[in-house]
Amino acid sequence: MASQKWDLYRSEIERLYLYENRSLEDVMSYMETQHSWRKSKASYTRQLKKWGFRKHSESRDDEWISKRVAKRKRDGKESEVFIDRLQLHPNKIAKAKYGKGFVSTVAQYAPSPKTPEGYLVTTPQTTGMCLSWNRSLPWLRFKSFLDPPTERAPYLPSSSLFVDSSRPGNVIKGASFELMQRLASIVPWTKLKHLGNTYSGSRASAALSILMPEVEQGQLDRLATDLSTLRSGLRDHLNVVLYLISNNLTSQDPDMFFEEQKELDAKLTLQVLKDSGWDNLDHLRILLSTREPTAEAIAEKVFESAVYMRDFEIVENMLRSGMSPDGLIEAFSEQMQDICFLTPLQFAIEQESIRLIDLLIKYGADVEHGFGDELGKTALYFAICSEKWPNVRELLLHDAKVTRDCAHAAMMFYESYPQESSLAEVINIYLEKHLASGCNDLDLLVEAVENRNVWIVERFLARGANLNGITAGSYSFNRSEHRLCLLGHAVRSGDVRIVRLLTGITVGADKLRFWPPYLFPLTLAAMHGKTEIAQVLLESGANVRAADEGDTTLLEHAARKSDSILCELLIKHGAKVDREPCGVQWSPSALLTAVQNNNMHFVDVLITSNARMNDRFAGAPGSVLTAALEVGNDAMIEKLINAGARYVIFEMTKIGNLQTAILMQETGVLAGVLASSGPQILAAAISAGHEDLAYFLLQNDAHQEHEPRGTVTTSDEKTPLEAATEAYNMRLIQALLERGAKVTDNALTYATQKHIEFLPTLLKSFSGRAPKAVAAALIEPSMTALELLREANVDFTGAPVKSTYLSWRQLTEDNIESVLEIAGRDAKSTHFAYLLEWATAAGIRWHPKVVSRALIRAILSGNHDHLAALLQLDCDLTCDMWSYHSGRRYSPLQAAVKEQLVWVVRELLMRGADINYLGDGPFGRTPLQLAVEDGNMEIFNILLHYGADVNGPAATEGGATALQIAAIHGFIGIAQRLLDLGADVNGLPAMVDGRTALMGAAEHGRIDMLHLLLDRGALIVGRHQKYYNEAVKLAKNHGHYAAARLLVSFKESLVAAGTFFEDEDDIE
Repeated sequence: MASQKWDLYRSEIERLYLYENRSLEDVMSYMETQHSWRKSKASYTRQLKKWGFRKHSESRDDEWISKRVAKRKRDGKESEVFIDRLQLHPNKIAKAKYGKGFVSTVAQYAPSPKTPEGYLVTTPQTTGMCLSWNRSLPWLRFKSFLDPPTERAPYLPSSSLFVDSSRPGNVIKGASFELMQRLASIVPWTKLKHLGNTYSGSRASAALSILMPEVEQGQLDRLATDLSTLRSGLRDHLNVVLYLISNNLTSQDPDMFFEEQKELDAKLTLQVLKDSGWDNLDHLRILLSTREPTAEAIAEKVFESAVYMRDFEIVENMLRSGMSPDGLIEAFSEQMQDICFLTPLQFAIEQESIRLIDLLIKYGADVEHGFGDELGKTALYFAICSEKWPNVRELLLHDAKVTRDCAHAAMMFYESYPQESSLAEVINIYLEKHLASGCNDLDLLVEAVENRNVWIVERFLARGANLNGITAGSYSFNRSEHRLCLLGHAVRSGDVRIVRLLTGITVGADKLRFWPPYLFPLTLAAMHGKTEIAQVLLESGANVRAADEGDTTLLEHAARKSDSILCELLIKHGAKVDREPCGVQWSPSALLTAVQNNNMHFVDVLITSNARMNDRFAGAPGSVLTAALEVGNDAMIEKLINAGARYVIFEMTKIGNLQTAILMQETGVLAGVLASSGPQILAAAISAGHEDLAYFLLQNDAHQEHEPRGTVTTSDEKTPLEAATEAYNMRLIQALLERGAKVTDNALTYATQKHIEFLPTLLKSFSGRAPKAVAAALIEPSMTALELLREANVDFTGAPVKSTYLSWRQLTEDNIESVLEIAGRDAKSTHFAYLLEWATAAGIRWHPKVVSRALIRAILSGNHDHLAALLQLDCDLTCDMWSYHSGRRYSPLQAAVKEQLVWVVRELLMRGADINYLGDGPFGRTPLQLAVEDGNMEIFNILLHYGADVNGPAATEGGATALQIAAIHGFIGIAQRLLDLGADVNGLPAMVDGRTALMGAAEHGRIDMLHLLLDRGALIVGRHQKYYNEAVKLAKNHGHYAAARLLVSFKESLVAAGTFFEDEDDIE
């Protein structure tokens, strides 16, 4: 637990200790103050050593650096040098080569000395892209506003956004550290995982090249180098952060909760505002008046962040400067229990911030703004659902409209807060407005009734509401849907007071019309065992005959609840004791159910009421007497026989106890029963721990199989030997083996998993296939079990078959087809190698499809130590398989690209893997699409080299082309490269849950991507106009109003230029 806590604070401690260069004592004090994390200095020292955190030393070993860099250069490799996790500036590497680090030629070619502690040399990452950018991109236009005024343009209003670059050094270092973390999370291109938290200039440059345009070649490289060597200035830092903000490029840390990530992003945005000096009223007015898409997008994110962090000063200054108070913001809603888009007012209400509520309303916030398409879920609704009663009263004072959703919410909370007058006021307002107009709205009362809210029902009845009729919802019973009336809901709630109210003059139970598929209130009372309510319904004239005509009779329902009093009550009022006679009854009778429940009194009542004794039933146990024998209640058996029960079904599943078995032997039925289902009955006795019964059954040959059983079976029935092994009963195991019981794969698996000491005994009598046992030995893991299984010449070919009573996670999640798959995914290296050697020695040749599936499993599971061995086997590269964890299908190449295994990708491509393979199923991706999704330019370029199609199709459901993926993620550099290579900017979206590139960019607020796509020919006319309209809608629905305005203004510019004509005939 302590280790997990340390890991939680790791990045913050790293920032403070290494990048802000604080002393250990300072770090300890900060962590205790901010997080109540109090640990000793010794604990911190141990943890820092464990993480490999060392203070950066200004001294360096120039001779070692010179030798290593020179040697790598001779090998054709470029170099990045890191000392204590910080990158050495390229200029300092040059000094090491030509300064005091100069060494002779002989020394250069001598063997390399040992690497100094904390030193690391790696190959830089490179995107391989050389892009040119149109300076009309929103960011490149806006960027000039940040630069200092020039002689040519000293008086531009926008020059007031000029940023002074002075800032304390350690703060810059910490900011650079955070920024590089952010870049790494946005572009998940993984490489050199042994670097840990080292942030390289090439890594930063690659991420920036993927995300940002640049004015001139090399600009981003220089910026990245300065960031990684902690030499960047404030303006450089702000350039990157403001671009990320304007394009909604937020951190994507999978280990953080949404709220934590949102708070970090909001803090960063507000810090940037303050660092830039834009947090005062004058600058905010300039920012909001700058009619540039980038400025507008930044303003949106700043306002969202200020609202999120409750920075009232910035919120008010922005509202005074003309910011809309109704722009949607992304937040986690307690009411919706999901991440969604709320108005600032709705958010403020959930946060119970009266000051923010007043501020927003003061500047014109729309109190009647609905939630998405649910117009009734207004701010008042959120206030009620959040139980923020001061907020409710505040909104009512501002004449907030009471919608149906508001009234419904108020009804739900009134029972818990009857003293809260605002709830009663909301309810009364709604009743006065709607019931007066004749709108009865039965469904509004359903939850109130089910929550036993008597006051609400009384209010409706007092207003003269007609509450008779069928409600809109349905009730699931016996795998089919049924309709209920309001009285039925009252019965379900179990509140007798409401039942009495609704069975009065206004709603009489006997006046309800039969409306299939309708469940009568009396039926519901019997189903739920509500005896008192049933009495009320019967006294009010409930129609017993009609309620008895359903799929299940009233007494059958009562029997399932074991309610003898209810049974007698129903019989007294004429309920059916039995169904109509027929050859085979398809559902259990009340008597059969009572016997199975071992309810003697219920059985007595039914026998007294002349229930039939010898009906035959379609399902087990098949007859009343058979059920009694399985229960093992001797008194009940005797009573049934005395009442005339004679019929016994031989296909029994168990016998209740030894006395019952002896009785069956004495009456001559035991032999027939055991001949039919002896092994199953014996296994049930062993599993139940009835050892005396088990030995009695053995003496009567219950173990004998009447049909041959293989070692591997898909049957869900345990064999007696399997039951004995699971029950850890060696005496019974020996007894069964002595009588010739067959050892199965399942029995061996039980022993392997839980009782390995039984394995030698079982294996002596075993011959055949046992893949599941071998799989269990690999998963446990147990080398002892593997060796025992091998010594017994166990055949492990075939699939480890699942069964409902014997399974484990590794088999149930996916459709495993071989032991090799289990080994590839779960086995330790030693066990994996042992299995391969065993197969070779036994002459077992792995089928290419089996190898492919194992290869895919090993790749996706992260068990990469097995890959080299698997790739030496014959592999079917056309094979693909479903991954339960990922929810999509993968071929070996797709899996390798997904896991960013460059060497595996190269190997598979050289072997001829289909580079454009998409496959079937939802959310599929071609290898190139997967590479784009991760922003992995190394694999991206390899795939292009081997001829990948930049216009590979999108999967039918949840699919996307490479360009659409780049647009969604905001990877503008990749998008530009794809477009240069001929990617279709107007590619159609997937049929289900698809997006065009324009739609994807708009939905996620990628301002510069939108401009790029439009500039490169994205169409908004003809059949593409509907996609354009959807793009505008998506942008607005996700709070990206600057993106929506950019799209609208582009269309308006076409109209003004006379190049756009809306032709309805062209619109699909």
